Amino acid sequence: MMGIGKDRVQQRTQELATRLKAGLAGISHVTLATPQAPELSAGLVCCAITGMQPLQAVERLRAKKVLTSVTPYSHSLLRFGTSIVTTPEQVDLAIKAVEELV
Repeated sequence: MMGIGKDRVQQRTQELATRLKAGLAGISHVTLATPQAPELSAGLVCCAITGMQPLQAVERLRAKKVLTSVTPYSHSLLRFGTSIVTTPEQVDLAIKAVEELV
């Protein structure tokens, strides 16, 4: 990270998270919990899938090679993470996999 620079890492992480949030927001069975404004969030993107428990979504997405997790809160959500090692193609794959959940 020191070689790349913290600012570039942050910018890339937010860019990919913004791409993910925009894609998820356009899916009718997704309720986005993470604010869409880049300045109000970082690399974690949380949402709910209508009619599906978060753990069930994690398992179904894993079968499509999309790794997610569940938030540890009393009202759990499906959680995605973007980072400097995430590619735009991986973000697009995640969006497509979520579209296919219903």
